[in-house]
Amino acid sequence: MRNQFLFFLSLFCVQLANIEASKAKQIDLNWESLAFRIEDTSSFVGLVPVYLTVSELKSEDGYLVGTYTINVPLMTSKNDQGKIELPLKASIEELGDNGGVLTGKAYSAKDKSKINKIVCEVIPKKKQMIKLAITTSDRTIKFKSHYTVIEAAVDLERDV
Repeated sequence: MRNQFLFFLSLFCVQLANIEASKAKQIDLNWESLAFRIEDTSSFVGLVPVYLTVSELKSEDGYLVGTYTINVPLMTSKNDQGKIELPLKASIEELGDNGGVLTGKAYSAKDKSKINKIVCEVIPKKKQMIKLAITTSDRTIKFKSHYTVIEAAVDLERDV
């Protein structure tokens, strides 16, 4: 009787381990389909307004990736756009729940040799705030905005 009990207990433990492994795999797959949507924001350099628009930031090969556009209406020569890459050390879900700081790079499409440092601080929970600091050769521009964690849009070109 005891041997049967131990046998069934071991089967139960194996099944439980398989279920937990399956759940963990589902969680990993789920967070990959999430993205950060950041509200457009602005800052000032002296008296000059600087506007920032960021696309959805999606998980891609261990990075949070998106595009940015900087618009400086009073100095259009300072307008810029490009790609953001922030190394992920946690899942998007964990960042949304617990916050964190990501340090990465902003690659200018206008000037291929220009690579700027970008620091992204995610403030979680009810605030859902994000602070972005972009350091150029001239200065660091700090932006504050809000984010939403969303289901990432499907990129049809990648599926082809």
